[in-house]
Amino acid sequence: MTTPSPSTLRGLAPDEAAAAWIVRLNEGPLGPEDQAEFDAWRAESPANAAAFAKAEAAWSLFDGAPSDPALDALRASALAAGKEPRRGLWAGIGVGIAASLLAAIALNTGYLPFGQKADAPQVAAKSTPTTTAIPKAPDSGEFATAKGERRTVRLADGSTITLNTDSAIRVGYVADRRLVRLLRGQALFEVAKDPHRPFVVQAGAKQVTALGTIFEVRLDADRMKVTLVQGKVVVDAVEDRPDDGAPVMVPTVLAPGEALVAAEGAKPLLTKVDTDQQLRWREGFVEFNDATLVEAVSEMNRYSGKQLVIGDPATGQLHISGVFRTGSPERFAAIVGELLPIRQRPLPGGNVELRAGR
Repeated sequence: MTTPSPSTLRGLAPDEAAAAWIVRLNEGPLGPEDQAEFDAWRAESPANAAAFAKAEAAWSLFDGAPSDPALDALRASALAAGKEPRRGLWAGIGVGIAASLLAAIALNTGYLPFGQKADAPQVAAKSTPTTTAIPKAPDSGEFATAKGERRTVRLADGSTITLNTDSAIRVGYVADRRLVRLLRGQALFEVAKDPHRPFVVQAGAKQVTALGTIFEVRLDADRMKVTLVQGKVVVDAVEDRPDDGAPVMVPTVLAPGEALVAAEGAKPLLTKVDTDQQLRWREGFVEFNDATLVEAVSEMNRYSGKQLVIGDPATGQLHISGVFRTGSPERFAAIVGELLPIRQRPLPGGNVELRAGR
């Protein structure tokens, strides 16, 4: 087979070219010219090398995935496209392999290739000229919220996911499991029962598995927290890596009212929590129980572009309790000023400084 010229490759995005090379490599060994062309393309830029690594990992998922007629057909279609004459090869691959890798990645890892963002897929039902098309609940896609926003997504199986402020998820259902990846932020999962398809949420290097239950997952920069509201879940590592020096995650079964915090470089901690208090964010509130002002300000800042700033270390160590509405740093500062010996000062950009003293 003759591979494309450099000028043709330059017309493709790195992910698209990487997908095409995967098809070519899976047909058999490259000849000297093809190998040189491939090596030159991959060495051309870090973006090309990274795109090929992603495509290679996605393609390998076919080998470990359970037999699925749809996936088998997609793979066969992609390989068939690779055998087309040069004049039609890259047009065919642009559709065939893109579809194949998108299916493999979305269904198995949740990664969406080619820079695409799948926002709430809308599948119109068949209709007559007098019937309005009804959107179908999705079983794949990417959903997100901005700061201060909340959003509830109802999925095809009847499960619902409520996203808190500045959060994002990626959904990909397959025949034997329902997979959701929490990319950032916080989400409440209300899982429809299906004994044949576990509901799996991946957050960082950890995953939560459930059948029919209600639980919350929060992913911060240095830790992941799972809180069980109802039912039963198992929390374990996505991949055990005992050679990297990190603690090996032992699967943990949570009971309602328990939370598991897994911080980087530390042993996971299981605690009892007040789930009603923790879920007040669904109504637009947060509750603090003897929290330091540093902790309270950090939490309040998640909900607004305007930020609260602690003016000095002593102020940050003051403690506060109460229920506060999110999204209004000025109101929070005013209330705190009534409760604690601090004063507030407006800063440029609408931020507010809190500092000890009246």
